[in-house]
Amino acid sequence: MSRVAGIHVICKDRLRVERLDHGYFRSGHWWVAKKHITKEKLDKGIYFALHESKKELSYLEGIIEEWEQSSEDPKRIIVKFQPMSNPMKWNGKSAGEKGYLWLDD
Repeated sequence: MSRVAGIHVICKDRLRVERLDHGYFRSGHWWVAKKHITKEKLDKGIYFALHESKKELSYLEGIIEEWEQSSEDPKRIIVKFQPMSNPMKWNGKSAGEKGYLWLDD
């Protein structure tokens, strides 16, 4: 069975990126299928990587701790993640601002 192991997004100029207490970050207003980020799947570990473009390494990346529904648009989410210091190249299948990296369990 395949699952999403990582999510790469285009996020120019740190739009809607917020530093939280204890080293966490929030990044918001993403259209991510909720079936890919259930509590059970988050417990297995899903990383989130923000890029200026698909050709550039991520400028912020980390493991998703939790998410909440956007109050502006219920189809979109805001993720909270613990950062890692490991810039990543764009990975995953995509057509647009987001790419999923799939992993076979």
